[in-house]
Amino acid sequence: MNYILIRIISVSIFLVTAYKWGDCKNWKKYYPTMCFVGMADLIYVAIFNDKPLWDFPTNFLISPLDELLLIFGCFFPTVLVFLSRYPKKLLNQIAYNSMWIGIYMALELINLNLETIKYYNGWNIWWSLLHNTIQFPLIALHNKNPIVAWIIALVYLVICMKSFNVPFLVNL
Repeated sequence: MNYILIRIISVSIFLVTAYKWGDCKNWKKYYPTMCFVGMADLIYVAIFNDKPLWDFPTNFLISPLDELLLIFGCFFPTVLVFLSRYPKKLLNQIAYNSMWIGIYMALELINLNLETIKYYNGWNIWWSLLHNTIQFPLIALHNKNPIVAWIIALVYLVICMKSFNVPFLVNL
């Protein structure tokens, strides 16, 4: 599989989408939440380094650079567009979150089909659905209340570590 072409196309689509539908003039307003999402990804990489749940294999960039490309080229644009258009009414928020969960699930299914994502250690598409169902409301929450969002994210991290048998302590 030509991963470089797929990665270039994916990042280009995310960046064009952010330029077209994101509130680029006010990007600083969303920057803390972009950093929250980027930091969450880096925490995943650090904590699950020895026991990954998923991976986007690459054949052109070393893994840390590919991770940064995903953060800056996919996750930051996602946050910009997602928050730029986030509705005020609760029912609209539920529908909006559901739409984004659907978009991310569709992208994941495409990646699975193209074999540009691999699952490990018990992770599967259903875990991804749960993750996305938590992730998008958490992004919206972080934009309004970062402390509560971080607390929930850390609780979620602990639950994932327990669920996938990732140790908290070094075995002596």
